[in-house]
Order: sequence, then structure tokens, then C-alpha cells
Amino acid sequence: MSVFDLNKDHKINVECFMNSNIYYINDFYKDPGAVVNFLKDHPPNIHAPEAPMGDASVNGIQFFDYRHTMHLDEVEPVYSYLSNICGQKRKYKHDLLMTNKTKFILNSFNDYKNNYWHPHKDFGYTALIYLNKNDNECGTNLYRSIVPDIHNQLGEHVTPWRSKSKWSIIKTLEPKYNQCVIFDGLKFNHGMSIPNEKYFGDEYRLNQVFFFGN
Repeated sequence: MSVFDLNKDHKINVECFMNSNIYYINDFYKDPGAVVNFLKDHPPNIHAPEAPMGDASVNGIQFFDYRHTMHLDEVEPVYSYLSNICGQKRKYKHDLLMTNKTKFILNSFNDYKNNYWHPHKDFGYTALIYLNKNDNECGTNLYRSIVPDIHNQLGEHVTPWRSKSKWSIIKTLEPKYNQCVIFDGLKFNHGMSIPNEKYFGDEYRLNQVFFFGN
């Protein structure tokens, strides 16, 4: 038995949105609590991507963005299962466990009322498994560009908050606990939905992520 065993009774629902399939899998893991406890027992690292223009990261100063990136054989069946659903190859090694673990500081930098968080694209299909209980709002936004956001290239840890005057939300994926959502992260600009201050205290927003591409 593995911590990452899938719930064999789950069902896959498919939505066609803007000529692209979005897949929803409720009750994804057999024991999501065990997954959360495993992640708690294995501390993540602070995420430190290189800024395109060499600017200093504000991660760890204005907000906290941690990631698990560890190799674990038990993840391979999950990667294979999701790959078969979306029809794309794994972007990374078959046993790579990856997460997003984020919280914010309540200050003027994190102006969620007037901005959206980091519209960006991935390599192809992206699978997210939401692991916070009692959250039906802070999921994932899919965005449409209103006007060119020319300063959006400085990196997610330099200028992550982008003005609502330049982007509009076309869809928000609900962060239902233990739900896996698979969407085309190359077709849609997307980013965390931060519409309130739920993650401006002690709790971290947590999900597991898988990347795919052709």
C-alpha cells in the first residue's frame, strides 16, 4: 500500500471549455489525509527561480512560496494515470513529486483586491490536486489578456501581482479538497486565485502538481 494510492471508485468528469477539455476527478486519493501528513513530514524548499532580468526575489520577504521537488517511486503510477487521461507525455521524470505551498503577508505589496496573481503558461496540460480543507474559493484562475502586460516578464517572485485592468478571469477552477483538475496550461494563462485573506495567516495553500507536454 502506498500513501499515494488512488481511490478506485472515483469518476472523471469532462468539461469542454473554449474548445479545450478540462478534467475533474473528485475523491482522487484513497487517503488524502495521509498525503497531507506525508508532505508535512517532508519539509519543502523555498522556491528560488532565476529572475529573467536579474532582479532580487521577494519570496521569503513579501510572501512564502515553498515547493516539494523530491523523487519518489510511489508517484510514478499517478503520473502515468494522469498522462493517459490528458494524452500528453510527462514533462519531468516519472517519479518527481512536486507541490505548491504558499502563504502571504498582509501588506500593501500583496494587493489582491486590485491585482491578480501571476498570469503565466506552462508546457502543456497541468494537473492540480487541491489539499486544503474548507476552501471553495482560492483555486486557480484562467485569464484572458485585456491589454499587453509588458512588465509581466520580470518573474513570479519579482512582480507577481498584475493589475486587474490588464487581465480578466474567464474561469476559476474550484479548489475542492482531494479533487484533481487537469487543464491546458499552455492554452490558458493561469495563476492562483487569491480573492480573500484565507492564506494571509498561519495556513498555507497547498496542492500537488504534475506537468505534461507534447
